[in-house]
Amino acid sequence: MKRKYKRVIILAPTFTFIIVIAILFLTKDKPPTEEIKIAREKLSAAKAANAHQYSKNLYKSATASYDSAMYYWGLENKKFYLFRKYDKVQAFAQKSAKFASSALGQADSNSKSLKRELEEKIRKIQRKIDIFQANFDKIPQIDETRKQYNKGKILFGEGKLAFEKANYIVAEQKIDNASRLIEKSYNHANSILVNYFENYPKWQRWVNNTLDQSRNNSSYCIIVDKFARECFLYFKGTLKEKYEIDLGKNWIGTKNHQGDYTTPEGIYKIVDKKNSGRTQYYKAMLINYPNDEDKARFAQNKKNGTIPSRKRIGDLIEIHGHGGKGADWTQGCIALANEDIDKIYARVSTGTTVTIVGSLRPLSEIMKLP
Repeated sequence: MKRKYKRVIILAPTFTFIIVIAILFLTKDKPPTEEIKIAREKLSAAKAANAHQYSKNLYKSATASYDSAMYYWGLENKKFYLFRKYDKVQAFAQKSAKFASSALGQADSNSKSLKRELEEKIRKIQRKIDIFQANFDKIPQIDETRKQYNKGKILFGEGKLAFEKANYIVAEQKIDNASRLIEKSYNHANSILVNYFENYPKWQRWVNNTLDQSRNNSSYCIIVDKFARECFLYFKGTLKEKYEIDLGKNWIGTKNHQGDYTTPEGIYKIVDKKNSGRTQYYKAMLINYPNDEDKARFAQNKKNGTIPSRKRIGDLIEIHGHGGKGADWTQGCIALANEDIDKIYARVSTGTTVTIVGSLRPLSEIMKLP
């Protein structure tokens, strides 16, 4: 009996140790694998929604918390099993999941908002492009502006393509850059026209005086509208014919000197009619450019230095044939198709008034707004 008690007493500590170890194993912290899995899945969903672009701070916090969770997990795994504690791992994993969920929601909201903003920007830029092409595309003297405008159009096309692919961040960068270039080009071209049309009241006076003279003298007169690329033949103040014309390639503004490729503006007279044997242009009618006003302006411009001293005023401005090309190509003359020059040549004579203006209509009526 005593031997039996001795055996129990000897084995008791062993059983106690086994029970304690069993309890420790059963109550020991377990790795928060489920929390880590949830955090990883939420991070993946946030990245798929481009939260790294549309919700940078929250996504960054989610990523940092996940990295911290993995860091502390690694530290704990280096310890003896019974000494491992995963409370920090669990806390950071839960933080990561929370930040990732918030980033996902914010990314969705921000991307939708950016999409709406870009749609409005695209609409406005497209309108500017339409107006530019309708009104400014043929304006001379804006070669550098046109290069800038074309560069903007290329960027705009790239931005729209990125937008269609839902890459709104790239789309925003390209569209904003395109907008700056197109806006600058638009404003420059528009300012040229606005400044040019400040002469409209003067053009009106010239035309009205010419038509009054035609009525009073029962004579023909020619009115040239440079902006419309049209030439009008009047008799006794009544319109008889209208013809399409080509102009000097730098047609905006009046002619200042020889070689500026600008068609002059003012009230002139036909001083010579040339048939095909006396001109290289089929038929031609020479006008008295420079007139007294042109000479006075040329002298003043030379005096104030806006024209180099070596420049000459030029002459030999004609209404001639070989036109109808639909482009501005002359050195300052007005070109008509041969069949049209035949008609007008037959009706007018030396002394006929030729009034050349920028436009017969104000800019407000001319600007095409899609």
